Amino acid sequence: GRTSETKMSWLGVPGGALVVVFLIFLLGQAGESYELLDYEELASYENLSNATESGVPGCVFSLVPCSLTITGNLILILFYGIILGVAAKMISDGAELLLDLGLPAAIIGGIVLPLLGAVPDSAMIIASGSSGNKTEANQQISVGMGTLAGSTIMLLTLPWLGSLLLGRVDIVNGEGVDKQSSKFTIKSFFRQGVTVFPDVTYSAIIMMVTALPYIIVQGSDWHWMAVNGTESSNSESTQPPYIKNSALATFILSFFLFCAYLTIQLVYSVGSKRRDALRREEMLKRRVLKKMYLLTLGGRQAESTVQAASTTSTDGGKEDETKPLLSTGAQRKYFNAWRMHRGNQQESESVKEPEPDAEKAERREEKDSNEGEKSAEDPKWKILLKSTVLLTLGVALVTVFSDPMVDVLTSISNSGNKNYFKGGKRGQYIPISAFYLSFVITPLCSNASELVSSLMFAYKKTKVSSSLTFSQLYGAATMNNTLCLAIFAALVYFKDLDWFYSAEVTVIIFVELLVGIAAIISGFGFRHTYVLLTGFFVASLYILSIIMVYVLEHYAHWK
Repeated sequence: GRTSETKMSWLGVPGGALVVVFLIFLLGQAGESYELLDYEELASYENLSNATESGVPGCVFSLVPCSLTITGNLILILFYGIILGVAAKMISDGAELLLDLGLPAAIIGGIVLPLLGAVPDSAMIIASGSSGNKTEANQQISVGMGTLAGSTIMLLTLPWLGSLLLGRVDIVNGEGVDKQSSKFTIKSFFRQGVTVFPDVTYSAIIMMVTALPYIIVQGSDWHWMAVNGTESSNSESTQPPYIKNSALATFILSFFLFCAYLTIQLVYSVGSKRRDALRREEMLKRRVLKKMYLLTLGGRQAESTVQAASTTSTDGGKEDETKPLLSTGAQRKYFNAWRMHRGNQQESESVKEPEPDAEKAERREEKDSNEGEKSAEDPKWKILLKSTVLLTLGVALVTVFSDPMVDVLTSISNSGNKNYFKGGKRGQYIPISAFYLSFVITPLCSNASELVSSLMFAYKKTKVSSSLTFSQLYGAATMNNTLCLAIFAALVYFKDLDWFYSAEVTVIIFVELLVGIAAIISGFGFRHTYVLLTGFFVASLYILSIIMVYVLEHYAHWK
């Protein structure tokens, strides 16, 4: 849960200062990174697509900085990554604040939150395939595929294990016991884990069903390779029209499943209501602790004031004993408010009744406390304003900096950098595909908030929190299978781009099927309990997926 007093900065003051320092540094370097070079001297080289008539890379005159060196591009990736991570956190916090407006949990938790959570990945995919000519778009859209594949696989593997490690409890009679976690030993791999509600297993099944659109467009590509050989599926071959038509069919089906998924979330809103209830409990706990702190602080200040006044009095009378502002009755009121919310009715029996002569003062104090509690809560218009500001800034930052991030990821692996030089030194590049860079880097930027919130939920070590964690992970993968895939397929069809992603799509389907099967077996075979050993198997799929893509591309020649 997040407090309604959401901070505007994800990294705090030092992080904000770091962003400002990077911005000043990069803007200062942008104007002096390149000299005016001799165009005739450069004309003898192969690739001048990024050069102007003056012999300078065209990106020098753009709004954002660029670089033709590995170090410069790595600095830019770090800079843009921080900005996109902050933007994703703003969107997540702004969306969470909507839960405090009193709107139906099914609408906010089932529709609005999943939509806003998919904004960063969607923006990266759109930026990768919508700019430049067809040749540039075909080159840059590999970043979009890397974002789609990396985001889906990362969320289904690494946080899966992390949530199990942080949320692990002892398994007794086939089910996890809330908040009971013994010391980790070798036997913990089989005797510790988490137990989730049945609807989480159904979320995994929905994730597997929404992966079917991948097979439509990829099936046509497999057919083309089967007929013409694997050598036909490369960037120099002309794809037949039925692959483009398959991309259109994928777009239509993915969008239909996207609408169907949101409808299911709206109608069957058990998970959304569970999330809303947990957030309200956390907010009530925070308000109770805050109120008690303020009352205690006020009592101490009042006591100090009276003691100071009594020492300066000249009547020589005895000092008055000041009763602390936070009395036994107030403590009982605020703690019982939280406990009753959780259903612990028995706590009232253990509270000692106050003395009869204090009842009157206690009732007056409770009345004042009720008024103070109401005034302490932020009004709804203020919460709405905070949410609007966070969402607007987050979406704006994602929109502005997604395209430069795509350019940098493409540039750092672009062999054309060697065609530029100054002082006898050529431009530099990393000889790997932009897909692998975006597979690892962009999910960390766009999904950092979901990763952190999932781990925070799991750390509570309860069945409710674990269910929220895994349903959130499966839900994020479902949004990638529907909305993000629909956007990618639409770019392929309407921008007339090529589909050369057999290896990548195969790996996405492979990982989702294995994770879904693991969830189904744990759900229906082991009382919806995930043992710790299963988490290590699932996490290993992340490294295995990268190896599979490399093997399929370089040895099976799937491009």
